[in-house]
Amino acid sequence: MKKATSISAVLLFVTILVGVLGTYSIIMALPLIGEEFHLNPVEQGAIISVYFLGFAIFTIPGGIIADKRGSKQIIVINLVLWAILTALTGAVTGFVALLVVRFLLGFIDAPLMPAMLKAIAERTPANIRTTTLSIVSTAEPIGTGLAPFLVAPLIAILGWQEAAFFTASIGLLLAPILWIFLPRPFVMEPPSSSASKPKPIPFLSLLRNEHLLKLTSMLCGIQIVMVGCLTWVPTYLTTEKHLAITQSGLYSSLPLLISMLGNLAGGWLFDRYFHQKFRTLVIPSLLFSTIFLTLMILSEHVNQFLLFESISLFFLSFTTQPILGLTMRIIPSDALGTASGILLTGGKLASILTPIAMGAFIQAFSFQAGFSLLLVGAAIALVSSFLIHIKKRSEELD
Repeated sequence: MKKATSISAVLLFVTILVGVLGTYSIIMALPLIGEEFHLNPVEQGAIISVYFLGFAIFTIPGGIIADKRGSKQIIVINLVLWAILTALTGAVTGFVALLVVRFLLGFIDAPLMPAMLKAIAERTPANIRTTTLSIVSTAEPIGTGLAPFLVAPLIAILGWQEAAFFTASIGLLLAPILWIFLPRPFVMEPPSSSASKPKPIPFLSLLRNEHLLKLTSMLCGIQIVMVGCLTWVPTYLTTEKHLAITQSGLYSSLPLLISMLGNLAGGWLFDRYFHQKFRTLVIPSLLFSTIFLTLMILSEHVNQFLLFESISLFFLSFTTQPILGLTMRIIPSDALGTASGILLTGGKLASILTPIAMGAFIQAFSFQAGFSLLLVGAAIALVSSFLIHIKKRSEELD
């Protein structure tokens, strides 16, 4: 059992890592793409937002498919289609074509995270699921941290199109490895007291679950902050502070790497000490994150800006894994794909609007005005956290 859990975690970690490298290559190349296609900040933001639009549209259906078809099959198919569309991203010759490919890429990527959560729930004992998820999820900040060393030099030497081809080829190589080596599920739901097989949870019951909706609102607020920083900090450092693309990539990745520590700590603390004290962990973390986010926005020097961003994202990352961990505890695994689809859709809806809204504020006013919108996300997450009350250790849907 331990061996299967470890193998699954490693393979899922690598899968997320490859996807992050592909995504971050577009974000790092945004100034170059804007220059090549003569795009203003709103149009550059649209390149990021349209991906999340496709993602949001298909996340819930993708979660339902993951529940019915199985997590392994969905993950492998996703990898193959992701590689094809990532290669097409590098082949486009115009802004409209790029938007179409990015939309389709988000559409294809949508079932991946619900399938990942389901795969972890099926291959990990309940008492270490959030810890395992937090370890797997560190692939995102690690990938972001590696991108300046791997993707930025590739973009600088060969161009952003060739960088897209490179990451696409890695995805194609990884797909058959996952199909062969990802272990079979071994975690089953506890047997029902009745002789009959438990009925599947209706989709509308999931939509009416107040805990799931409040967790979705929290994740929505968190994503506003994370996506806003991920999208616009590299461009801010390049255009406003006049750093080279390799420098801006390196500097902007440092806060995201530091957030990895918060990710790991949040997952471990939730499993070990706070699985029955969710608000005790997340509310102070969100308060500290909001304070340092405000200081970041007010900072004029690069070093101060990055220091306060790092501290803010560290505390913000404390809350992400407990949100996912609590979802895995209150929702049975046979409905987890659908439930996580609902949860992640809230996050992706925020991701659709944030890059464009920030781009509009940056174009009309300043980068400081654009970054001020991140406080809206922090406020949404904080208010939602106060509303969550879990009375029982495991509160499943009827």
